[in-house]
Amino acid sequence: MTTDTPTQRHILLCVAGLTPQIITETLYALTQQRGERVDEIRVITTLSGRDRITSALLDPQHGQFYAFCRDYHIDPASITFDETMLTLLRAPDGRTFDDIRTVDDNSDAVNQICEIVRELTHDPGTRLHASAAGGRKTMSIYLTAAMQLFGRLQDRLSHVLVHEYFEMHSGFFYIPPTPCELELTDRQGQVRRLSTEQATIHLADIPFIRLRGVISDWMRHSGSSYSAMVQRAQEDLDLLEETHILRIDVRKKTVAVANRWVKLRERELFVYALMAYLRQQGGGDAGYVRLDELTVDDLDAVFRRITAARGNEHGLDDADIVARFGFLDKLAGWMASTHEDARNAVQKTFEQVFSKIKRKCEDAQLPERYHLTTRGERGALRYGLEVAPERIVWEETEP
Repeated sequence: MTTDTPTQRHILLCVAGLTPQIITETLYALTQQRGERVDEIRVITTLSGRDRITSALLDPQHGQFYAFCRDYHIDPASITFDETMLTLLRAPDGRTFDDIRTVDDNSDAVNQICEIVRELTHDPGTRLHASAAGGRKTMSIYLTAAMQLFGRLQDRLSHVLVHEYFEMHSGFFYIPPTPCELELTDRQGQVRRLSTEQATIHLADIPFIRLRGVISDWMRHSGSSYSAMVQRAQEDLDLLEETHILRIDVRKKTVAVANRWVKLRERELFVYALMAYLRQQGGGDAGYVRLDELTVDDLDAVFRRITAARGNEHGLDDADIVARFGFLDKLAGWMASTHEDARNAVQKTFEQVFSKIKRKCEDAQLPERYHLTTRGERGALRYGLEVAPERIVWEETEP
């Protein structure tokens, strides 16, 4: 399924080294075979790759990009492609790479490739087609990895496949509408002349897993290194596993999952603990309750669990703890009342606390199933916690 719209800017992004042919071959496949539009061509390359692309493609009189446009009656001005569209890979000190050979070169290259893909996919007005056909093999791998991290539903990744006789020929850039003959040397060293009518170009789509929907939102805005992004993405994926335990530490006033935790205030801690308690007690809609189903006994049970764990913290006595949870007296009074204003006050209190907890859980990058959630429509909302009861652990019960 494509989400293409007429207002989107279609960008062809290539990695290329000393074979600029892959750019025009991919352009040919997209525009002439698939009938797709290309508005802009961006190329990630090295210093020597830039020189080869400039001389082979971008000369207005002899460049193959302009020849392609003339052959297929395309206004070259309709496709933004000039030297400003060539991004040179660089070392941290600003030195441009003539080639990518060392471990450090590769590390610097992947960071830049990821940053370019992140920038291009950040704009909702773009549709990105990335070609992994050129450049060093590591460049192609890194472009694929970047597309997995940042690619959206409308973005594509491909590799261009060319008939073996034409693949490495320095004079073959695309299949021209009027056939011509090229002198080719096969692998046995035999020279032959073949017509471009015999050439084939296939654009092979590369399916890739789009992690954009499951990784942390910060990765779409941060300038972190590739290795840091991979580590954080793996953490996000690990947190999707059902095996992770939700730990409620009432002494520290935290909710933790794996290595991520949320610090809560007393009122927030109590409401979260209340929902966890009800989830473990079961009943109702799998532990989800309407506010008018809550009882003072529920509040008392959770309060006793909290006070039992926190009684000796910093020398607090019973009066100190009761004072910190003084809001419970008011909440219990509202719950015991049949007056509409009291019911509205309970509703407003829970809505406000749920909203604050939600923001804190989002900031801590906790998966949604560890958030407090609601079910149903307004007026009949049920409040609760999605995580399985057996995955909830109260830290004060630990030895």
